[in-house]
Amino acid sequence: MFWVLLGVLCLRVPPHEFWPAAFVALSLPGALILNGLFLVYWLIKRSWFVVLPLLVIVLGWGYYSRMMAFNFSSGEPDGAKTLQVLSYNVHVFNAYTDKDGVEREASSEMIDWVATHPADVYCLQEFYSNRGSNTYNTVSRIGNRYDKFRYFSVSFVDRNKADIGIVIFTRYPIVDKGVIRFGESNHNRAIWADINVKGDTVRIYTAHLQSMSIKSQDIENTYSAIGDEASFKKEGRNLARRLKKGFIARGHQAEKLLEHINESPYPVIVCGDFNDIPTSYTYNQLARTLENAFVKAGTGVGATYNGPLPFLRIDNQFYSEGLRAIEFKTHYEMGLSDHFPISAKYVLEEE
Repeated sequence: MFWVLLGVLCLRVPPHEFWPAAFVALSLPGALILNGLFLVYWLIKRSWFVVLPLLVIVLGWGYYSRMMAFNFSSGEPDGAKTLQVLSYNVHVFNAYTDKDGVEREASSEMIDWVATHPADVYCLQEFYSNRGSNTYNTVSRIGNRYDKFRYFSVSFVDRNKADIGIVIFTRYPIVDKGVIRFGESNHNRAIWADINVKGDTVRIYTAHLQSMSIKSQDIENTYSAIGDEASFKKEGRNLARRLKKGFIARGHQAEKLLEHINESPYPVIVCGDFNDIPTSYTYNQLARTLENAFVKAGTGVGATYNGPLPFLRIDNQFYSEGLRAIEFKTHYEMGLSDHFPISAKYVLEEE
């Protein structure tokens, strides 16, 4: 019970002010699971101690629901104005692993999947477009071919003259747009676009926050070092150092993003790869102001990271008053990136 309370308190501590709090908050899922096991144990024992874990679950249900959602589709209201939004870190459509064209067929499949998805708005991170390539000319294949409006913020241009950044595609007109930079030399950023949805304006954000900078090999090295104390300490310190750097950077970025969101004159939908789990300062800052589409309309665990660490939900869609999420889906059928796509449908509510 104390562990849960400490973890919840640490969610509110900015990592740049006291970074150890971020590691305590990271452990909160373990505390919540352990509390559930205590509930089962005391139930079997038929002890009055069962009241304690039950009380934690009741008071802390909002944190449990961040990790696992239980919702049933309520259906689309008759005559409602709706907006479907897809968010996806496309991992540069695997262009950098396309040695001698061996990945080209899979990349093309991913591009076509995105281009033909029925969403009204696409928010894509780590977007890659090369006008000199038939396969990777994605601005044309996704936007021009299907008559979509777009706002593409280029973070950098690689040696193949390909543009890389984040993009919003929409079948509704864009009436205003802008970029939120998280530092002059930082490729991470957010962009926003005000779109006219049949007479109503909705502001769409897509963000790509600081990466965890942890690769599959780093995790494998740590696992393989178990049993070798010196090696394990070395690998553990390396992971902790990278996590600390990411916690601090994302904390600053989330605060800057939220400042901009709070000034929006329109209802907002905030999509992106936040690179932080639901028990983090980054997520908590956004959740204090906005609703989360997975929590309100999703089911199950909703893991979005397609890598060696299971059950991680680091991609999200948040939304403000004036909107209501009625559907949410994690697209496990599209597993060609290191992230799974997520989509949600919203009702634009009457004022």
